Amino acid sequence: MLAPKGEIDKILDTVVSNLLVTNNITFEPGVNCRVLLTSPIESFTVGYTIVLSRGLIDSLPDEASLAMVLAAELSHVLLGHQLDTKFAFNDRILVEDSKIFQTFNFRRTNQEREEADRKAIELLKKSPYKDKTTAAGLYLRAVGDRIPVMPNLFQPRFGNPLAENGLAVRMASLMTNAPVLDMTDLTQIATMPLGSRVRLDPWSNQVELAKAATPVLLSEREKMPFEVTPFMLALTRQSHPGGVRGSTGADR
Repeated sequence: MLAPKGEIDKILDTVVSNLLVTNNITFEPGVNCRVLLTSPIESFTVGYTIVLSRGLIDSLPDEASLAMVLAAELSHVLLGHQLDTKFAFNDRILVEDSKIFQTFNFRRTNQEREEADRKAIELLKKSPYKDKTTAAGLYLRAVGDRIPVMPNLFQPRFGNPLAENGLAVRMASLMTNAPVLDMTDLTQIATMPLGSRVRLDPWSNQVELAKAATPVLLSEREKMPFEVTPFMLALTRQSHPGGVRGSTGADR
């Protein structure tokens, strides 16, 4: 269920390092990040490893919003929140593929999430992202706006939800200074469509960031918040030198 380690993990590790260094926190052993291959918007920690879903990374509009999510999960580690160790040994996780979602559960309690939210706000206030949290707040507004029409996307399969019951549960105070969500404003990018940032190789499960430039939006319909981006096949016409020509002159 996890992508092999690659460039995205290094980017996530760098953001975590920025949060730790600017808050003068020395943490041993180090905290590592991994990418969950699924699309539902969720994140969780296992020991000293932070896991973010592919769909969550895909939808985050900027690095500050990514730092918001990582800060929340990092706070669980710093606060010493523990998980049940029943998944810690390889002879106890032999389950059928069809039962993985029912068996694995890394979700925190409401009290732990509230404690982590407060700690995450403290981390962000001293981080390089302290002046860019309005984008994170706008992202949370978009999450709350889309939950009623996309409930399954925001239903976590393994870990913690970003929002629940139509309310943003992670650092909701960040929405206070965020602008009003306006779908008609083409300059306001609250969230990205799924598939716009992360590319998955289905043969190797390797994930990488897309290198394409951000397109200029011409219509509010092109925003597609949390929707799947259209897949366009790159078709080219090929000619074969020396090929047999028919009576019409066309290659065949």
